[in-house]
Amino acid sequence: MSDRATIKLYDENSYEKEFTATVQSCTVCGDFFKVVLDRTAFFPEAGGQIGDNGFFIVDGKEIEVFDTQIVENVIEHYTKEEIKENTTITGKLDWIPRHTKMQNHTGEHIVSGIINRKYGFDNIGFHLGRDDITCDYNGALTWEQVKEIEVLSNEAVFEGHEITTWYPDPADLSKYEYRAKLDLTEGVRLVKIDGVDLCACCAPHVKNTAEVGLIKIVNIEKSHGGTRLHLRCGRTALTDYDEKQVQVLKVQDLLSARQYEVGDCVEQLQKANKHLEWERARMSEKVALIGLQSIEKQNGNLVMELDAADTDALLAFANGGREKVSGLFVALTKSGEGFRYMITSGDSSIKLSQMAKEINAALNGRGGGKDDMIQGMFNTDLDSITKYFS
Repeated sequence: MSDRATIKLYDENSYEKEFTATVQSCTVCGDFFKVVLDRTAFFPEAGGQIGDNGFFIVDGKEIEVFDTQIVENVIEHYTKEEIKENTTITGKLDWIPRHTKMQNHTGEHIVSGIINRKYGFDNIGFHLGRDDITCDYNGALTWEQVKEIEVLSNEAVFEGHEITTWYPDPADLSKYEYRAKLDLTEGVRLVKIDGVDLCACCAPHVKNTAEVGLIKIVNIEKSHGGTRLHLRCGRTALTDYDEKQVQVLKVQDLLSARQYEVGDCVEQLQKANKHLEWERARMSEKVALIGLQSIEKQNGNLVMELDAADTDALLAFANGGREKVSGLFVALTKSGEGFRYMITSGDSSIKLSQMAKEINAALNGRGGGKDDMIQGMFNTDLDSITKYFS
């Protein structure tokens, strides 16, 4: 491998899609090769952003570059084919994914800059993947604050602020008030968004905030004592909108509702379903208790299943069943791939709490309770449960 730092063409022109370069080295690594060039427009995985993909053209043949990494200022391009040292190649970026990352990374700078100015919180974590951007901040933000940040961020996009990048002289760094995750003293590249943000960053960016198109904050969650935001910018925001619109239109058709009524209609449907489930459980409970009345008290254990039982129905069933057995009454209702259970006994001398561990171990279960009743889940079939208690 060359011991010379790779010339980073993207530092001077982040829009360079095609370039020529000379192969400095090509090293085999398992079932792929690491190709080092004297210069490249491929941005490597760094600063929370995944590396670029694309192709090398060698003697008219396209060789895929499926990943790009950087090791001590030397950029390595991963290929499945060997390329001889000193070969002149033409590099071609997979441009749409690269430009999409530029939109998203610039969008993150806008959001983080506004959060820093407005609330004083720092961006302490950042990941830009193919489908998602996450940003972690060292302070708590409410959903109302996040919505305001989204509005301000998009205003910065619509206003079309110029974006410039440069490497200041290390001696001049103290003159600038800029955001940075690391305390660097040399090799600092600053990204300035006029009137919005100044941040140390190694990644390619768009030239103007208008090129970001749109910033959408799609989710907010607590993380590391602060806040994690999930963002979509530019093309990824459009893709997210398209995917959600497809789902909304599908629900709209199923409910025969207008788009703005979909949420209310689903809420009403859930309420109606819950009421029906409650009525079904009450009916199942009544049928079960009537069935219990017709059963004569018997020696030993009895296993019975109650269809669609909620907690109240299963409890009433278990309490009614204890009067019908001298041993254990096992009340079951289907739940997922297994059964929810409540176990009672017609013999007050039986301490069910002491039996719970053994029963659960035998039937792949979990749960416990008191001496007169235990409850939980069995992750097994009905035949296995019946055979065990027989």
